[in-house]
Amino acid sequence: NKHFGADGVVFYKSTQIDLELYTDKKDLKLEEKIEETLDREKIYYEKSEVWIESERLYEVLYEFTMEVKNG
Repeated sequence: NKHFGADGVVFYKSTQIDLELYTDKKDLKLEEKIEETLDREKIYYEKSEVWIESERLYEVLYEFTMEVKNG
């Protein structure tokens, strides 16, 4: 978590979010829905994916920062 402020007042708070999607097979429609939502809300994100052999699952990871303005 990071905060931005001055004179003892916090103006913005930011938090790193990791949105993890686990599926047993690629679900492009679900990924598209997630991305459409993030895009609509103008949230910049980094996307990565990996096959987890031991779990037999795909993990798609969306990483982004959420900022909240105080007041």
